[in-house]
Amino acid sequence: MCGKKKGESCFDNIQSLPEQVNGVVVVVPPNQTEKVVKEAVAAGIKHIWIQQGAESSNAIDFCEKNGINVIYDHCILMFAEPSLIHKCHRYVWRVLGKLPK
Repeated sequence: MCGKKKGESCFDNIQSLPEQVNGVVVVVPPNQTEKVVKEAVAAGIKHIWIQQGAESSNAIDFCEKNGINVIYDHCILMFAEPSLIHKCHRYVWRVLGKLPK
């Protein structure tokens, strides 16, 4: 079941999306990540962000072996309207050359 705010659409799975998307952010328990990643790749998605805590070595290996741009071990909140703490974290990672590409 997926939550929904007024005016926002929510879909049960990637195959239910009404149009093609370029990327997904995966935020599920690690034991579900590989399944979601394979569904995304089957749908033609080439950019996958696996949120911290959702990492699965099998999913990451699958992405790398299939030429998928995969980002993991980084918090999406550093980039999606970040709070002050996340802005600071992003700044430090930029200085250290650790920001994902």
